[in-house]
Amino acid sequence: MYDALIAIWQQDYQLLVSHGAMMMVVFCLVLILFLESAFVFLPLPGDSLVLLSGGLVASGVIGYEVTLLYLPLAAGLGSLVAYWQGYALAHTRFMHHIERMVPQGSLPRAHVLLEKHGFMAMFSSRFVPFVRVLTPMLMGMTGMKLPKVALVSFVSAFCWTFTLSLLSSSLMKMPQLEQYHHLLTKGLIMISAVLFVLAILAIVYRWYRYPQVNKAE
Repeated sequence: MYDALIAIWQQDYQLLVSHGAMMMVVFCLVLILFLESAFVFLPLPGDSLVLLSGGLVASGVIGYEVTLLYLPLAAGLGSLVAYWQGYALAHTRFMHHIERMVPQGSLPRAHVLLEKHGFMAMFSSRFVPFVRVLTPMLMGMTGMKLPKVALVSFVSAFCWTFTLSLLSSSLMKMPQLEQYHHLLTKGLIMISAVLFVLAILAIVYRWYRYPQVNKAE
């Protein structure tokens, strides 16, 4: 896996093909998107990885089926896992721990979206990190019908991955940016890594600060 990351960083895609690592790269992208959509305590950089996937499609490294099929399926299934968590963990002490881990105000915002827009809330929240996990969880807590949740989950996941990957691939195909492909790819990788580290630090900070805030109040 380390060799695959180095090859992507250096954009030596022939090395990926010769080592048979392309399937591993696709598998990792699919797994990360599934986990990011399923578990709020795993702040993985889903948006930037979808953008990176679009760039890889534009470079001919991976096929369109990755961004049009595999990634939306992974994200949609992840949302169903989040729904099941909300259904199973509603009114348990574990929900208190979730409130400690997510950004302050994320849970109330998800509640407001759900109350105002119903199933459309899940569609719109797909484009918002953290909230896209909280919305299906709240749907599970309130007992919304699973078939409708599943339909909206997969449709919104497809629109999300299609939009971001199309944006990324379009930028990569612009003649004016051709000489900057290396910088764009490296930038997306660095952004993904930085966002992941910052999100972990933010969760740790909120985890230890949240009880103190409650006591102060």
